Amino acid sequence: MIEGVFPILCTPYAPDGSLDCATLAREARFVADCGAHGVIWPPAEEALTRLSPDEERAGFEAVADALDGRGVRFAACCPGRDIADMLRRVAAVDAVAARHPELPAALLVRLADDAKGDADYARQYDALAAATRLPVIVQTFNGVSPMPSAEMLVDLARRHPETFGWFKVEGTGPEIVPCKRALVAARPVVKTVFTGWGGRDWLYDYRCLGTRGVISQRPMYADLMVAVWRALVAGDPAADGLFARFMHLRNLEETLPAPEMRGWNLYVLKRRGVFTNTLSRVRQSGGGWTLSDLALSDSDRAEVDARLAFALSSMTEQT
Repeated sequence: MIEGVFPILCTPYAPDGSLDCATLAREARFVADCGAHGVIWPPAEEALTRLSPDEERAGFEAVADALDGRGVRFAACCPGRDIADMLRRVAAVDAVAARHPELPAALLVRLADDAKGDADYARQYDALAAATRLPVIVQTFNGVSPMPSAEMLVDLARRHPETFGWFKVEGTGPEIVPCKRALVAARPVVKTVFTGWGGRDWLYDYRCLGTRGVISQRPMYADLMVAVWRALVAGDPAADGLFARFMHLRNLEETLPAPEMRGWNLYVLKRRGVFTNTLSRVRQSGGGWTLSDLALSDSDRAEVDARLAFALSSMTEQT
């Protein structure tokens, strides 16, 4: 069963700017120890613009090693500028999965960036089904392509039942809720519909639409997200208060911007003993990247600390 809480890991970098695989593995173990059902890496934007193929392969291996024997699914993110770029990543993940036969593995694959509509999507995913035996969570948003139709997605799951049937539905248009509703109504052909978009619609989606999980780039709050999930499944009214604490943290991103879920989120990962620094690769207009460190004012740091302490106090209140 593929459902529940699937945080997307933040990518750590060493002081020399290289991928820090040891910290990436520690982050995966942290998320697993929080009770998450799955771990996703890398964030799509970093795979497309900041990581080399060799770094991707090293990261896939580090996360797989960290999760082996824990019963937590590794859903490797495999975006692509086109289908060839996507399938290159898929092949690398398949090779890692073959070396870890006891590790439950999957793929998170969004539409390739050059896709223009349902016909393109169907061709891409037919090629993907022929290329892998791993289950695939389809992400419906890539920032450049139109929203796929629910009809096409259901047909995809019907034609390739071993590969498809799990969907992360997100985006900004009015078609998002109807798409989720239509996919949930297509059970059992559709197995699981996940909330995306930072989890902001999680309670509504679960209670009113019937979604069965959340995928979000917030691994530093994995324990709080798991607490929300467990309360929802149990029908516990505490879910509302726990979710409010989660959103109290998440909403700070609106006033203290955290680009691509980094920024002060890296400070939180360091405060929680997961990261050793707050470094990021920053793209340059002419290509490549530079290394940048986080700079927080004393007042901003105090606000993050206060919200984190408030949100995580729910963990001790439950124990």
